[in-house]
Amino acid sequence: MTRAILICLTLLGLTACSPRGEIAVLPGQDSGTVQTVYVATNRNPATGADPNAVQQNFGAARHPQLRFARIDVSVPPNHALGQIEWPGQAKPDPTRHFVTTDGAIYDGQTDFRRALRRAPGAQAREIVLFVHGYNVNNAEALYRLAQVAHDYQAPVPVLAYSWASAGSPQGYAYDRDSVIFSRDGLEDLLTGLAADDWQITVIAHSMGSQLVMETLRQISIAGRRGVLDNIEAVALISPDIDADVFVQQARRIQPFPQPFAMLVSARDRALGLSAWLTGTPARLGAIRSTDRLGGLPVEIIDLSAVEGGDTAGHATAFTAPAAIRMLRRLAR
Repeated sequence: MTRAILICLTLLGLTACSPRGEIAVLPGQDSGTVQTVYVATNRNPATGADPNAVQQNFGAARHPQLRFARIDVSVPPNHALGQIEWPGQAKPDPTRHFVTTDGAIYDGQTDFRRALRRAPGAQAREIVLFVHGYNVNNAEALYRLAQVAHDYQAPVPVLAYSWASAGSPQGYAYDRDSVIFSRDGLEDLLTGLAADDWQITVIAHSMGSQLVMETLRQISIAGRRGVLDNIEAVALISPDIDADVFVQQARRIQPFPQPFAMLVSARDRALGLSAWLTGTPARLGAIRSTDRLGGLPVEIIDLSAVEGGDTAGHATAFTAPAAIRMLRRLAR
């Protein structure tokens, strides 16, 4: 019992040391670089919230149908690589903080797909789809993608699948159920993108990796090879998956996307806690070789030696300047 209490307190310490992210809307007040983020979400608006407002009020409650949006995020001129400059308790200031300067709610997937075709950089017909992980609210999902797209200098449109995470450190079981709930929505989104002939790079973090693998598996089992043909690459970052489960999932995905990369770290404290919670020796994001992957064509990128980034070592690829510079070179 004592150990369980200590683990829970540690988990709370890793995830709840600062106020949760919120979207600050300051129309037209950009002072830095504007990064556009497209959004597909199965989150319900919070009770009493305006469903037509692009704000943080899309909460943890699940909805069977997707909603679609766009936000324009101003990245401040003093931005530090790997950081999201949240206002916190301060008054939002576009010269110092991430703020949203514009946005739109789309009336269904047809209007959304039409807007994507007009997006800056859409001529190449390539898109990056980001699937966030456990304990992430809507604002954090969208601003994280804005930060990543800015820091990695993405030349193509970026799209967040904001699935209904509880956004709470106590919500691990809820989030695992939400992953199962969210598979059909992600499949619908991928199907629509493939129908418009987008070449899709899928980037998933933490528990979002489980969602991606489950969705690709069900697409393959349904015989929808055409959708999988449009998956140009997959990267799982700190994947919170059991290694044996991953192998079983991957073996049912035909064709298996290539290239397929996993970014791992032996210093990932969050995955250490996840392993304890699930009763396993280690999660997929903590392995250091492909020995347990049954010969699958997966590239392992080990970030264990990279310094800096978040204190849990769970988002090194996003938050450590050295990792960002290294991965940016690899991507090129």
